Amino acid sequence: MFTNQNYLNMKKYKICIILFILLKSSFAFSQDYKDYLSPYWDEYYNSHPSAIEQNFQASDFINVIDYVSFSPKSSYLNGSVSLLKKCLLKLEYADLRQMMIDGRFYSRTKKHDDYFQLYNLTYKSISKVTWDSYCPYLLPLMELDGTIKLH
Repeated sequence: MFTNQNYLNMKKYKICIILFILLKSSFAFSQDYKDYLSPYWDEYYNSHPSAIEQNFQASDFINVIDYVSFSPKSSYLNGSVSLLKKCLLKLEYADLRQMMIDGRFYSRTKKHDDYFQLYNLTYKSISKVTWDSYCPYLLPLMELDGTIKLH
């Protein structure tokens, strides 16, 4: 039976997917892309890899959500962790790969510490050590939630 609640849930899922497609990075690397990178954070992630390059399935992002108690703040996700997880599980491999690319690049930028402060002002506070470890996963989640724009 197709109820009004089922219709609303399906509509939310479609909106989430459409918003992800619209928000996903279309950042074209120019010759000066290194101007965005912080030498410190680039070296940090070269010597302390986050593992996102190998682990970027939806379940990996969900594990990070659970670990840091990430709770979306955007109105289109209605603060629903369950809805965010369902959206992640429905994403195609190419979308998850783009999230990995975005997270890997933007975690190395000069905005790394600004993003940390913004995260703690918006979501449940986490330690700097946790941020540094999971930043490549958290930045794409923040983008999905509409907190930042990574392009």
